[in-house]
Amino acid sequence: MRIGTAEARKGGVAKGYVDLVSFPTGGTEKAPVMIARGEEDGPTLWLTANLHGNEVAGIPVVHRIVTEELAERLRGAVVGVVTLNPSGLRSAERTSHYDSRDPNRLFPDFRGESVTQSTQELINKRIFRHIERTADALIDLHCSNIGSVPFSIRDRVLVPPGEEDAPEIRELTEMRDAVVDAFGFAAVNGSGAARTVEEDLHRSLSGACVNKARVPAFTAELGSDYIVEREVVDAAVVGVRNVMRELGMLDRDYEGVPNVGDVPDEFPTRRTSLSSPVSGLLRKRVEPGELVHEGDAVADITDSFGETKHVVEAPRDGWVTSFQLGMGVEEGSLISYYAERAEDDSLIETYEQ
Repeated sequence: MRIGTAEARKGGVAKGYVDLVSFPTGGTEKAPVMIARGEEDGPTLWLTANLHGNEVAGIPVVHRIVTEELAERLRGAVVGVVTLNPSGLRSAERTSHYDSRDPNRLFPDFRGESVTQSTQELINKRIFRHIERTADALIDLHCSNIGSVPFSIRDRVLVPPGEEDAPEIRELTEMRDAVVDAFGFAAVNGSGAARTVEEDLHRSLSGACVNKARVPAFTAELGSDYIVEREVVDAAVVGVRNVMRELGMLDRDYEGVPNVGDVPDEFPTRRTSLSSPVSGLLRKRVEPGELVHEGDAVADITDSFGETKHVVEAPRDGWVTSFQLGMGVEEGSLISYYAERAEDDSLIETYEQ
């Protein structure tokens, strides 16, 4: 197996680079790639890290998974991309030097390509070609805000009307759900079809995998950004090994995933957000991962003297995944991401192109 300059032979590990884009003054931006290939043939699992340059916890997960020891007992191959955003890693910024937009909203669109493309879109397209060619499953390793609980996101699968029950679509979602369950972090469904397209979530890496390449994929949120929380990384390493077991790449002796989030699991949830209609200072009333019921206070927005101006209430039963950084709240601004109760929430939805 060869990805860029990394060529893995059976029973070994290869390291190399994928060229992303050339610099105006010479040289090339490169993504470091590691491949562990087993002696026996089997599926290929991709692990991608650091697509947002300030989200670093996925990097040690890749380092700890893609090893010689794994190659000795693996069926198939694991491709680990250490950083998908080298320029963002260097500057500790979410975005890259090549586009001011979110790089995780710029992967190929299942509806077709735009007339013009930015440099970052071209970079993503080059990486995505390798994924489409070789991947049987993918885990995109991210982090959320400081103080976030770890969780996984399952993207919407968008299909033309009448194809909701197509066998290949059901097979795709069933396999995706199986690997999410094996990973072991609390699963949160992505936004509905309209919001998914409006916010370009279908052009995230995992969104493009399921909607364009039809590859089972999900996003794993490994707690806080900027820092590496060791216990979350430990749990993610176990989770990745369990995904490999689910895919038949390792013997099926599943490990227990350490409980790092203590997140409620009484009901399925869908990812949404909470905003404030007034400006002021944020005073949290709950902690991320704490179960709240519809109408419960999630946060107060106070004036400069600590007097309450507005109470942000839970729209439905659920839990906060993370609060935004800082205390200052602008009118209409986001204060937190929220996992709201969502029974009977089908992750296969029709969408008119």
